[in-house]
Amino acid sequence: MRGKLQIRPARAEDWPALRQLLQACGLTEVGVAAQLDRVRVATWQGQIVGMALLERYAEGGLLRSVAVDPAWQGRGIGRRLVEAMLETAQKEGLRQVFLLTETAADFFARLGFEPIARADVPPSVRQAPQFAYLCPSSCRAMRRMLG
Repeated sequence: MRGKLQIRPARAEDWPALRQLLQACGLTEVGVAAQLDRVRVATWQGQIVGMALLERYAEGGLLRSVAVDPAWQGRGIGRRLVEAMLETAQKEGLRQVFLLTETAADFFARLGFEPIARADVPPSVRQAPQFAYLCPSSCRAMRRMLG
């Protein structure tokens, strides 16, 4: 699988497929289309099977919209996407990446993310719509330190 899976930047024409993927995974599409330049997609023989978005803030990155087509889950695609985004964050000089999750805390913990109190997330990141109003308070905040 590793040889044929490709991770690439999203393109404008990918949006309909990305929107459908987010809906299939129960994730919000709010704000994603406006940041397609920050989205990476996983493709298998040209078909989009996953995506992730890394938002940049003054005090760190916010990893969001990590979605893998349910038919393709369990094949390491999510891991590859997260690793690609962490690599991007490091190249951009970010020292920490945050996320909110309701259902995938164990998955992200295996990738080095640790639970953190929402109050301990830096103010610039907390201003993101996910923290402000998109994600319910039941979502767990997590952080991964870089470098």
